[in-house]
Amino acid sequence: MPKHEVKDFVDVLYVQTMTKRFAATLGFSSRECGELAIVASELSSNILKYGPPGSIELEPISDAGGTGVQVTAHDQGPQFKNLELAVQDGWDDAGPIDPVSIFRRKGMGGGLGAVVRLTHRMTVVPAPQGKSIVAVRYLKR
Repeated sequence: MPKHEVKDFVDVLYVQTMTKRFAATLGFSSRECGELAIVASELSSNILKYGPPGSIELEPISDAGGTGVQVTAHDQGPQFKNLELAVQDGWDDAGPIDPVSIFRRKGMGGGLGAVVRLTHRMTVVPAPQGKSIVAVRYLKR
């Protein structure tokens, strides 16, 4: 299964391409491959921002929900203070993002929300050092 270490911005670009190719081999449409590339891009960008080093792993999945792809982001970053807040656009895990800080933080706070919208399931698995974010997208049923 494809796995790639994320240490630099160029790794984010590679992960996007790798995800599109992998999803295509599983039967996802071109549009769906693009959406999955966004998911992998957002997760790998977050690794760089909050928890380097880390990695993105792609795996085929077949369970009660159907057949699809699982995108797992492993990082060394802190746990979420409040995941419900963090997945809201314009918010981080502590609340609304101050517009003055958007440039410094290199984002508007829409990444995790995009992951939730473009997948069927997203879960966070705490680890002793860091966490894993697991996103699953199924083929059309």
